[in-house]
Amino acid sequence: YTMTLDSAFKKFILTKRLKGLAEKSIRDYEDFIQPMVKMFGSDTEIADLTENMVDDYLLSLYEKPRSVATLATYIRNAKIFLRWMEGKYSIDVSASNIDIPKPEKKYVRIYSQEEILAIYRAVSAESEWMVTRNRAIIFLMLDSGLRQNEICTLLVSDIDFDKRIMKVHGKGKKERFVYIGDNSAKLLKKYFEICPYKSSNVFIGRRGKELTTDAVKHLIHKISKSLPFEFSSHKLRHNFATNFCIDQYKQYGHMDVYR
Repeated sequence: YTMTLDSAFKKFILTKRLKGLAEKSIRDYEDFIQPMVKMFGSDTEIADLTENMVDDYLLSLYEKPRSVATLATYIRNAKIFLRWMEGKYSIDVSASNIDIPKPEKKYVRIYSQEEILAIYRAVSAESEWMVTRNRAIIFLMLDSGLRQNEICTLLVSDIDFDKRIMKVHGKGKKERFVYIGDNSAKLLKKYFEICPYKSSNVFIGRRGKELTTDAVKHLIHKISKSLPFEFSSHKLRHNFATNFCIDQYKQYGHMDVYR
């Protein structure tokens, strides 16, 4: 099959866009696969790819100082692209033998009540309504396991205070219903009462426009700098997941992640 590697890569990205993948997922594919395309040569014919070329690229990844998780991400994306070309254009290179390194399992640190209180107090902003907004964001991550993008896309119409649930717009346009914790509910109600703007989105910026993921990242970073322990949105989600499993075990004697 006559096609350059650059053309194949553009075709690969196009197929992902046509599948409706989120823009962040598209950027991740581009960022983690481009180095391989660059090393092989954009004008290289895909029919000329060899196992040795792939081995050389994989070795080059190991030569740079990277965490195991980052290294695994590069190799996983390379494998995805090679497997796609193998299935689409029947290239001779097989991706099945590529091993993806497994990162060491990390101990999930559960925040104590004192640390949660410290997080609550560490939230600051230029006005009361923004402080309340920021605290509501933190507790939705902690109590309900929301991601940064899910915070930004949450709609007022998605929240049902009577049933204590909300509809969340997750990755890949998937929707799910999650429980609203007591702290989150109190903060959300207060936020709605004192927020000076009206919007279909739950969370908005200081000028009344939709809140961006960059603004949430800045908030998390600002809080993390003022705390004596590790803090991130991922750790909030990990705490949610762990506490959820613990609650399931206490209530039912087993852990059912689908409940």
